Amino acid sequence: MVSDATLELHKFMQARKTLFCYSGPLSEDLLTSISNPVRHQLSETDSTDSVAKKVFGVFIEQAQNIIRYADTRSSATGDGVGTIAISLTEEGFLIEAVNTIDSEKSTALEKSLVDLSMKDATELRKMYKERLRSGPPEGSKGAGLGFIEMARRVQRFEFEIAETDKGPVFVYRGYVV
Repeated sequence: MVSDATLELHKFMQARKTLFCYSGPLSEDLLTSISNPVRHQLSETDSTDSVAKKVFGVFIEQAQNIIRYADTRSSATGDGVGTIAISLTEEGFLIEAVNTIDSEKSTALEKSLVDLSMKDATELRKMYKERLRSGPPEGSKGAGLGFIEMARRVQRFEFEIAETDKGPVFVYRGYVV
């Protein structure tokens, strides 16, 4: 017998026009495996190739943030645990991601994202080039370009750092039109 919760989840995902959703431990190998179905789902929409590439790029960056920075880790594999989804909206695409973060890093993350949200395309391009020259910031597990690159690809983004009983949770919502 199908539970009410399962039917409600299905209705919720259908109502939001969810193209893809994953929640759980995420590794580079898993990301590689799910990339092709995500790319295929995007190609099945009425979007242009450039829009689909932007959505896919933001999806990959957010998945890598979960892999590298999620504070909650799988006890079996050590992989970062989080949720990532792509949905269609009336305006275009919505890419969402949620994961726990280190409470000591939440203030710096918030400051960085507020700063990014106030920059225009020219300023973001300049910031990107400066980061390429200067290298990744201290403590970065990548090139330090992820949020800059996402800000360049989306029309707008929203974020929240919410306190939960398991610590701070980072919620990201990026819109691509």
